[in-house]
Amino acid sequence: MNANLPGDWWPDWALFGDAIGTALLLAAVLPPLGALMLLRQQVFVTAAIGQAAGGGIALVLALGLASPHGHGDGEGRWILVGAALLAAIVPAVLALRTAPGLGSTLEARSACMFLLAGAGAMLLLANDPHGAMALQRSFLSSVLAADRHDVVLAAAALVALAALLWRRSRRVLAWAIDPAAAAVHGVPVGRYDAVGGMLFGAVVGHAITSVGLAFTFGAAVLPVLAARERCRTLRSTLLAAPVVGAVGAAAGCVLAHRFDLPPGQVAVALWAALALLARACRRRG
Repeated sequence: MNANLPGDWWPDWALFGDAIGTALLLAAVLPPLGALMLLRQQVFVTAAIGQAAGGGIALVLALGLASPHGHGDGEGRWILVGAALLAAIVPAVLALRTAPGLGSTLEARSACMFLLAGAGAMLLLANDPHGAMALQRSFLSSVLAADRHDVVLAAAALVALAALLWRRSRRVLAWAIDPAAAAVHGVPVGRYDAVGGMLFGAVVGHAITSVGLAFTFGAAVLPVLAARERCRTLRSTLLAAPVVGAVGAAAGCVLAHRFDLPPGQVAVALWAALALLARACRRRG
């Protein structure tokens, strides 16, 4: 990620602007969604939806609708992105569906989804080594694989989430904390399950194909854990977590550029270190 710049500390925006913009936007939009999943005690659903997105990619490759050799180019890439989005949205809606009396089995649904999608993807591509490599690139892709279309999609997701939380923040929080009590107070829980599942599945499905699973899962969870240790209210945590995510992503890009390291993994390491430091400071305090 090195570039010939004065001081050699910030990536060349002309070359890496789309990638950096996508990373910063996703690092801001994923933490609030991750916070909602933490409130619903379904943090593992992020990884499960990621696996489901991989299953969609595997199905498209197995059917020959996209070439594994053209994974990163033009139309072929966007066929895979579309497949990942569709495959992620359906199980996300099912995983978030509120069902009276199920209780702790919500996490079991995510685990079942994770295992089924992962095994199914490998079975579909068992005799196609090139397809398996393309699927692996989807999960391990660098932040640098993102392009201008990814910036637009990430920005649209951020605007949609901000609008939803601005207009329905209390209802959304009630739905996340206690769906049964929220339903008693007039919250249309079924509708929120559907909308939340579609938004969460779409964001995670897109993020998996543009910045990889590690960055997606890390951005959804670690900034929230760090913010939660220093914030006294849930509202302040929801406001602070996107800031922590975006700042960590920016710092990750700078450090990755300076030391020639993968930016996504650097950002995840920074978020994890910050979460551990915030936890340690809270215990000492």
